[in-house]
This record gives sequence, structure tokens and C-alpha cells, in this order.
Amino acid sequence: MISWIQKYFQKHFFLVFLIVLIAIALPTVAIYSQSFCIGRNGRQVLKKPFFGYNLAKAEDVSRIMRDGSISAQLKGAFLVSSEQIQQYALARIAGLSLADKLHLPQPDAKEVSVYVANLPVFKNTEGKFDQTAYSRFADSLKNNPEFTTADASRVLQSDTYLNTLGKITGGPGYVQPSDITTQLICTDSTWTINVATLDFSAFTPTLNPSKNTLKKFYERNSFRYEIPTSPKISLVQFKAVDFVSPSTPTEDQLRAFYNTNPNRFSPHNEANKKSADVRLDAKKDVATKPDNFQEARTQVEAALRYDLAMNSAQKAANNLAVALYDRKTTANSADLTAFLATHNHPAKSIGMVNPETPPTAYTWLANYADEISRLSKDHFFSDPVANSDGFAILLWNETVSAYIPPLADIRDKVEADYKDNEKRKLFVKKGKKLHTKLETALKAGTTFAKAAADQKLEVKDFANFAFRQPPQGIPYQALNVLQKLEASNLSDMVASNDKGYFVYVVQKKLPDLSPSNPQYAKTRHQLMQRSAAANQSALLNSMVEIELENRAQIRLPDKGSRGLPPIPGKGRSAYSTLSRRPAGYILGANRIIDSHTAGRLHFGR
Repeated sequence: MISWIQKYFQKHFFLVFLIVLIAIALPTVAIYSQSFCIGRNGRQVLKKPFFGYNLAKAEDVSRIMRDGSISAQLKGAFLVSSEQIQQYALARIAGLSLADKLHLPQPDAKEVSVYVANLPVFKNTEGKFDQTAYSRFADSLKNNPEFTTADASRVLQSDTYLNTLGKITGGPGYVQPSDITTQLICTDSTWTINVATLDFSAFTPTLNPSKNTLKKFYERNSFRYEIPTSPKISLVQFKAVDFVSPSTPTEDQLRAFYNTNPNRFSPHNEANKKSADVRLDAKKDVATKPDNFQEARTQVEAALRYDLAMNSAQKAANNLAVALYDRKTTANSADLTAFLATHNHPAKSIGMVNPETPPTAYTWLANYADEISRLSKDHFFSDPVANSDGFAILLWNETVSAYIPPLADIRDKVEADYKDNEKRKLFVKKGKKLHTKLETALKAGTTFAKAAADQKLEVKDFANFAFRQPPQGIPYQALNVLQKLEASNLSDMVASNDKGYFVYVVQKKLPDLSPSNPQYAKTRHQLMQRSAAANQSALLNSMVEIELENRAQIRLPDKGSRGLPPIPGKGRSAYSTLSRRPAGYILGANRIIDSHTAGRLHFGR
């Protein structure tokens, strides 16, 4: 049975996929050494073999990470860290290599179709294959240069191949009856609980720190305010608005552009999706699609002119970058200034840039941490980078060493941090006092609802639910703490960023734990699959460790989540919410796992 969490992700899957996959750059995992020069000033080719790939090549590493990211998310790994994705992506390559060495047969089209039909993101609320969901995914790949239909076909073919390998390397997946019983109690017990909420924002203690108090706080936490080593840079901008052609596109050009991009100007027509198979290259009956060209003609013309202007801006930026290289000029020189002026593209200084906290007017620089980190006196300009206005070339001006600003310069921030820190401490103390009062009231025979109301806490009831299908609106923190509670137990306050929760168990009913329960056999099968997947993961991870021995360590970009195509989830922000998922709902929509297994992304069957 699919949880409401998966339903939420499926509901928003395709809009997020279209927006974010276009907006972000796919990852490049860089492996650096002192002799490795990147850019036009010189290049030395290094070899770091890894199961047929070269980890010194950005293209190879990008492909490994991109394919691994897509693969993991299609399997239902919604919210995982960049480290888990890296581990999974490398193990995936090791598995493909092992399958080749074992001379396993490549899967045919029918086997791939069967595999695709069983992927979590393509199942409906009843656990059956959803052709509409799949068709939307296939549509989102059209005209997408970053991740094409061919890329998706390759990933699915490889994953089907790995699925075959798993049947050999995973083994039968042994489980004990006690494991099945424990899992059934976790997933199928029926709960009725009350959840009382203490609002952090409404908690307003008086805090007036003295100068001496702030000074001590600043000294103890000075590391929090360190400004990392960062370059001061300038931008040579190529705005699309400056490259808009004065001529009007012809009717044929407009019609051709509309026909190529119909979904940009008209909504999906669900009734016209008639494809019955799961092939990525399935043909569609385009004749049944509504033609909104005349109604959308104004938007089509504006979009075409903008796209042409962006292309012209990119071409101009590329030409200037090549000319810069050919001129052999130097950073911050008068010659560079004169050269840019001659081309009517003077540089604009924007000061020191830390990609983690870019200037407000240039937030898009957060997408180019790698490009910024490579800038130096010897490599003082970047390749053209895209932004919402057009393209830009980044110019290095100087590098400012890491430093900690004096208290006087950041007093307001330090005071705000101090107050927030102290407020949270007092919030926890208040939670402990409230817990004592609630416990006392319960022992005196007062109902939890009345005891909580007397303390001005908001109370919600959640009746007759199981972990397998938690009710809408229940806080994740409440689900997490339930595993430690029995009937008539009251939890300590569990704090989140903006709330504090007290959970009282009104009733807990255990499920049928006998082998005659149909869910017993299903749970045993799930646990066997998980055990086999863990066996396969352990084998492949050991292969990765051996292969990487005596080789340079792989370093993910600082913002590793930017490299995770958000296929079934909510974009990059989803990765920062990993810790907010309840125990048992981390790695799969259909799989319930204990929190101690959540740190490793397994290969599923």
C-alpha cells in the first residue's frame, strides 16, 4: 500500500521535474590535483580508472552521478543526501561491470517494460502501473538537452540489467520469524493518539543581553561568522534583451516553433493520452491534440524572439571568451579594460562572492560554485555561464583570505543568533515543565485533552491509523516518537524548528501476528527482498572501496544537492529535509525500514 507521502510526491512530480531540471545544471564531480589545470590556460589529462570510466574526466563523473541520481529517484529514493547518491552511483557502475564479467544476458524490450511497470514513481495509489504518469515523464524528456529520451532508455536498460544481477548476488534473503513479527508491530499496529502543540513563534521570553554577554557569545561561536576565502569578481554581461532582433518572425517560423514546443503554450490533455505500452519512444496520436496556436500566437512570438535573443547572447559571449584567450591578456590589466571597452562589454565589479551566500542581485551565482572556485590570477576568466537575463563571463579581480569580521561589524547578527539560541533553550525548559504538569494531571484522572487545554496547548486527535498509512496532517515528529510508546504513555516534548509536540497514546492495538495473516507473507517477502538488496549493496560497495584504493578521493561540490535531478520529489530543498522524515519512511514509498538502515541506499529488486 502506498503512503500519503508518495501520493504527495506523485501529485507534484512532473511540474517540479520540468521546472527544476531545466533550471539547474547537472552535476560535475571534480577530482583535483596540483597539476590538473582546467580551462583554456592549459590542460593535463589524468587517468583515474574506475570500472571502465575515468574519474579524472568531468564528463565521465557527470554521467555516473546523473545516471545514479535518476536511477535512485525512479526507485523511490525521494529524500536522500548527496553522499548516499554518490555511494549508490558508484556502486551501480561496479554492478554493471560485475554483470558484464559474469556474462549476464542483456535484457530485452519486454524485460525492460516489466521492470519499468514496477517502479514506484509509475504506480498509482492502488499500486498498479499508471500509464498517464509514465507518459508525462516521457513527455518531459522531449526537447530537453540535459537529459534526453536516449539517456532515460540507457538508465532503465542498465537498471533492468542490475535487477538480473541482484537475483544472483543478493541470495535468497533470509529472515527470522521474530523479524517479521517486529516489522508487523511497527507497520500494522493501530494507533489512536492525541497530539498537543506548543507554538515556538508564540513563545516570547524577554531577552536583553549585555555587551559582555554578547562578547562572550561571539567569542565562543566565532567560527559561525567566518567569511571563507572568496574571490572578488567582475561580470561581463550579455543580456538577452540587448540581442532581440528588430525583425518580426515569419508565420512559418512561428508555426514551426509552436509545433516543436506545444506544451509551453497549452495544458496537457489527459484524455488524449492513448499509448498502452511503456516504451520511452512510444508514438503518440498528435492529431488529437488541441491546436491553440492562434490563441497563443502572441506568447509564441514573444517566446521565439526571446529564445533567439538568448542564442545570440550565448554566441556573443562564446566569441568574446575565445577572443580573450587568443589575446593572452592578463587579469586586471589596462589592456583587458581597453579590450572589453572596444567590444562594448565593460566589466562590472560585484565585489567578493561566496557562492553559499551570493549577492542579492546575483543569486544565480550559487549555481556556479565550481566555476568561481577555479578563478585565479592565472585563470582569471570563466567560460560563459547562463542566468535568467542571458549569459555572463566571470572575471577574477583578487582573492580575499578567510577572516572573521569584528563584533562591531556584525553586532546585529550576533545578537539575533544569541536571542534565538537562548529562546530555544528556554523553549525546551518550558517543554519539560509542561510535561510534568501534564503527567500530574493524567495521574489525577484528568483527560489529556483537558489537561493540554488548561495549559493553552492546541490538541489534535488522530484515530485508528497504522504506520503503513499515516493520517494526513500528522507531524513527522509524532510518528517518530510513537515507536517508544505504549498505551497511556505520554512522550516528552519533541521540538521541531517552529513547534513542540506532546504525544499521548490513547490506544494501541497489535495486528494479527500469526502466519495465517495475509500481511505476514507480504511482510516476509518485503524483508527478504530488503535482505537480498542489502547483500548486493554490501558486495558492490566493497568492490567500490577496493577499486578506489590508492586513488584520489572523490569530492562532491559544496552544494551536492544541486546535482540531484528531482524526478519524483520537490527539487533541491527536499534534500535538506531528510531529517524531517519519520523513521521508516526514508528510502521507499512502499518500503518500511528501520532508522538504523536509512544511512545506506540499497539496490532494490
